[in-house]
Amino acid sequence: MEAEKNISGISENLAESIAEQKELEIKSRQKGILDGIRIAVSVSDNEDLEQLGLSIQHLKDVMIELARYIMANGGTLLYGGHLKNEGFTKLFAELSYQYKYLNDKSLRFVNYFPFPNSNSLTLEIKADFIMQQVEPVVIDIPKHLGEVDKSKPYDAETNIEDKYIFSECYSDMRRIMADESQARILLGGKQSKFLGYMPGIVEEAYYSLKANKPVYIIGGFGGAAKSLSKVICGEVPKELTNEFQYDNPFNQEFKKIYVDKASVPIDYDKLIDFFKQFNIDRFSEINGLSVNENLVLFESQNIHEIVFLIMKGLKQITNR
Repeated sequence: MEAEKNISGISENLAESIAEQKELEIKSRQKGILDGIRIAVSVSDNEDLEQLGLSIQHLKDVMIELARYIMANGGTLLYGGHLKNEGFTKLFAELSYQYKYLNDKSLRFVNYFPFPNSNSLTLEIKADFIMQQVEPVVIDIPKHLGEVDKSKPYDAETNIEDKYIFSECYSDMRRIMADESQARILLGGKQSKFLGYMPGIVEEAYYSLKANKPVYIIGGFGGAAKSLSKVICGEVPKELTNEFQYDNPFNQEFKKIYVDKASVPIDYDKLIDFFKQFNIDRFSEINGLSVNENLVLFESQNIHEIVFLIMKGLKQITNR
């Protein structure tokens, strides 16, 4: 049986490494270079990992290192996630508690909960988050949806109206996160069987770039982030075309009914036209990295290289 791939730069004993470095970072910390900077993180599983010889654990390893460096330098992570055990919300919450500074009562991790994810956020869970110095933020149902039954089960995979409610709630959360952050990091991301209007990472990039916020794309782990990096380089990957995304009657009917009601473009020709405004030169001007550095970030699987480039870019934008 082939051994699991270990990407260059990732320690086999990452948890132990984190514990060892935590004390040194707390002792040496003065004013962090990212104090007051709120960085939205977009990361999720994707269909390309197995083909690349990778797994969800590799995504978690990358995010552990990035989160550790960001928090150790005073930054705050923003994430929109669920409470499933295999998800990233609990991972970020644990890191927030582990890497808080001595006598520092600020919240280093903010998790946004749109409807219907917010239904699972009990008072007990909220209290547990606060104890870990995590801020849970519940996003209200958009007013234009009118009266929404909060008690019924929602099925965005087979019910068109439910998919619309899901999509609008997720879009509103992503817009708010873009407004409340200074930068966004993208990693992985499904390109099919998602619950919103489009792959979540693509929509999150849309809102951040629309607000002229710096975006950092880690493309070496495939998924929607990789497809988006291709668009920035002038390509049109098949995964971001109408033919690919509307290849079944359910999605075709959904587009037909809601194309003029959606908060974001759900015609992929229009979506690509939007992203084409952010060619590699403009994209690089916004995120503080050179064109060559962004091209490296679009391909790299080396954790130290990725962390170095993103921290360099974040430092650049804080000095503007």
